[in-house]
Amino acid sequence: MTKNIVLMFSIIFLHITCSDDISDPISSEIPIEAPTFFGTYLYNDNDCGGSDIQYATFDENGIAFFDYLGDGCDDTVSCYAQDSYELTEVTADTFLIVSQDGSYITDGELYLDGDSSITLSYEGNNGPVEYSWEKIKDDIFSFDPICDQEYENTKDIADMMVYAVNNDGDLLWKNYIHGGIWDLGSSVTLLSDGGYMVYGIFDGIFSSGGIYSDTWDTGDIIKLNSEGQVQWRKEINFGDGSPSEVWHNYIAKSLIETSRGDLVFIAPINGRGVNVVMMDTDGNIAWSQNYPDLSFWNYNSELIETEYGDLAVIGGMGTKFKLLDYYSGEILEQVEYENLNNPRAIINVDDDFAIFGTTTLSPDGWQPNHVATRISLLKISSEGDKLWEKNWINDTTNPRKALDLILTSDYGYLLLCYSDPSPYATLIKTDSEGNEEWRKKYDDNIGNSNGWIHQTEDGGYFMASGYAVTKLDQNGDVEWSAAPGSAGFHKNFNNGMVSGINHEMKQIQGGAVMVGYGSASWE
Repeated sequence: MTKNIVLMFSIIFLHITCSDDISDPISSEIPIEAPTFFGTYLYNDNDCGGSDIQYATFDENGIAFFDYLGDGCDDTVSCYAQDSYELTEVTADTFLIVSQDGSYITDGELYLDGDSSITLSYEGNNGPVEYSWEKIKDDIFSFDPICDQEYENTKDIADMMVYAVNNDGDLLWKNYIHGGIWDLGSSVTLLSDGGYMVYGIFDGIFSSGGIYSDTWDTGDIIKLNSEGQVQWRKEINFGDGSPSEVWHNYIAKSLIETSRGDLVFIAPINGRGVNVVMMDTDGNIAWSQNYPDLSFWNYNSELIETEYGDLAVIGGMGTKFKLLDYYSGEILEQVEYENLNNPRAIINVDDDFAIFGTTTLSPDGWQPNHVATRISLLKISSEGDKLWEKNWINDTTNPRKALDLILTSDYGYLLLCYSDPSPYATLIKTDSEGNEEWRKKYDDNIGNSNGWIHQTEDGGYFMASGYAVTKLDQNGDVEWSAAPGSAGFHKNFNNGMVSGINHEMKQIQGGAVMVGYGSASWE
């Protein structure tokens, strides 16, 4: 309701003065009794994201509305959109407002409804229109955002969300972990003790549809038991404190428990590559190494433990492969691959590796300066030497973004990719040499260019995206699917939604665990 109100006020220019005579709305004096309501009052902001009335100030100059512009704002007046109106007819509880010619409000009335609310009423194009804002607090003398204040209605927009489902689509458990206004879990891993470790941020900043942190070198680690309940949580620091705006896609990924019982993950550094961070299961840092030539754009980086117990990491706009020493992060081998871009996944294939990304090759008939965005599958040796490469560059079905890659039980590959036009989720099954065997497209719209897949114990597949979770049989046919509010989907993990927004999925025994952000109030 209130999302349109700022636009409405922003296009209104009111030239209104005060009068003792209600028949003369353009007089220059304000009645003596009017100041009883003068002051600054706090009103509700429905989502703390701007475009809602938050503060209203009444004085001899008129009425001023201050609308909070978002969680990245500071505590000054300049962080607010301001709309001011001169007073016209003043009664005990009513201010008459008259719009400028050309505005879509004419002869509107703004009411002070006792001591509890402000109501705007006017005749719209399709009938009467009314908006109201509930008063929260009297006598506000600062402009600290309500979202940052300890009032009863302090906004809790989104919590870190973790939930698990079995292969039949039954919800096993779910937890919303609160820490600030916007909280996000970006990666999760199953631990050898049966619990889980989650990486993310508390009290992130929400802007333009994304969550980000204002420092690149801190994050939050949360230990969960087997039922998803918090056992402990702590903030970790793994850099030099340099400031940065790290967008939600860049917070961290690839959190894994190694065969030695340690934890390792990738963290981005805006404009400075990525960090690989090694720590124990109590969240104590063993080492952190920066690799400035590995970009993290749009989640295009990945880390795995190798069959030999070292670490392999990929990243970069032009794909770079690095083999790292487990105990120090020292680079043992590194190779860069022409024509392969934005790598999304690397997997172990016996003693070798397979990498999934996009290709910069141009198919016949394209303009010479055109950069193709088509998927590419690359097989490399343990030292990084290229063994073979498969590219889908002439494909009219347009599988153009790599999302995830797995080795199937028959030693072939399954590629999850983003395709145009919608629906966006596409699976491509290949043999061991990367030759396509089948392809299928699904109604799972991909959110934030995120998608994951693994093979289940029955030979089928479990697929998740930002907005959907789907179980497939061994032929890639849908057994069940869950998605928010979409016709044709079989399951909901809460009231009309999957369970917020997924940012990673990992396999567990007989199911999967997802992490992201959501809120019990969304259910």
